[in-house]
Amino acid sequence: MARILVVEDDPKVSQVVEEALAAFNHIVEAVDDGLDGLERLTYYHYDLAIIDWNLPGLTGIEICQKYRTSGGQIPILFLTGQSDVPNKVEAFDSGADDYLTKPFAFSELMARVKALLRRPPQMVEKILEAGGLRMDLATCSVTNGGQPVNLAPSEFALLELFMKSPGRLFSSDELLNRVFKTESEATDEAVRQRVLRLRKKIAQDGKDSLIKTVKGLGYKFEVE
Repeated sequence: MARILVVEDDPKVSQVVEEALAAFNHIVEAVDDGLDGLERLTYYHYDLAIIDWNLPGLTGIEICQKYRTSGGQIPILFLTGQSDVPNKVEAFDSGADDYLTKPFAFSELMARVKALLRRPPQMVEKILEAGGLRMDLATCSVTNGGQPVNLAPSEFALLELFMKSPGRLFSSDELLNRVFKTESEATDEAVRQRVLRLRKKIAQDGKDSLIKTVKGLGYKFEVE
């Protein structure tokens, strides 16, 4: 089982790719915008990314270049209708690991996914530590002062975002778009309640909360 990001603006292609991956018990997140795709690669941990070439916001090439330049190392598979050799060369030069043209056979897609996931993992930092908290991105576990903390998936994603960007202020709208995008019923109040629950779960005796509320603006993770 792997955590896979799909960046594809064709809803039909995105749906069939998601269903094919889910059938093999992979955890799949899909977005249809290049900027959103790059943000998710930047702030969350994935084992593999499948990226289209032509996307709104940023192209697949731009996503790959920016991600690699920032130090990103997970495997990237281009899934695109661009079949010319120069396009393939450009994709590999940008940092892609594999390239599959549309239309494609699902069996070939899954074979390529399996091959990329079998590659030895790069030495990527998968442990986040701050203020007594320790987050293991590989096992999706959190400890507070050495004691395990039981977090819901959205709470884990929220804490991961905060810990990767200490001191950065996030508005409710940003959190809705980045953490709760797949929850159709999510609202500003839902974000507030989720932050409150997370704050209680990571509270430390005699210390101020690591998650600060900036009235009227949003929330930030701050270690004193």
